[in-house]
Amino acid sequence: MSEQIPDYFKYNKENDSKYSKKKHYELAAIEKDWPFIPEKYGYHPVDHFTGCWRGFHCLYEMDDLQLLLKSFFVTLDCSVVSLPDLNGVSGKKGYGGFWEYKQVNLPLGYSGGIILCDELVGQDYLFGGYERMHHFRDVVELRFENGIVTSKIDHSDMMKEIRGFTDLSFLEQEELVVDYFSLYSNKWINYYML
Repeated sequence: MSEQIPDYFKYNKENDSKYSKKKHYELAAIEKDWPFIPEKYGYHPVDHFTGCWRGFHCLYEMDDLQLLLKSFFVTLDCSVVSLPDLNGVSGKKGYGGFWEYKQVNLPLGYSGGIILCDELVGQDYLFGGYERMHHFRDVVELRFENGIVTSKIDHSDMMKEIRGFTDLSFLEQEELVVDYFSLYSNKWINYYML
């Protein structure tokens, strides 16, 4: 199974300063419906290759605690000749058949939680095309109200502890993660399985 292109999230968990270097986290899970749905903006992504089942991927960023869609990359049917602008930005044909929209800076009014992951350190195989949260060194949960971050929790130490249970099978470790993220078990969804 092909590894999927993740959505990335530019965020600095240490001091939240937009002026310092931000890390690129993978957007791993969301609590509620995500506010950026390409179809609502006039785009109809197609599954162009096995590394991007959804037909698009995005870069999000925090700017003064405001959630922004920074860049959008989408594959469309070959018959599409005219694309709509996105927040005043025109698309350009890019690498791998993607149309690229860079520096979009579209504010998103999301209310709910997200889980971000960075620096793969766990198992060296994929499950369903994506790594699991406990396979990452940095795991952060952010909560938003109308697109503004209201709280953050660093779950990195707990994920490290779960990785340390080497006598447990992959599925047993996964069950620990689900139990740990009590919201995750029935409320959170795997962002990539949308």
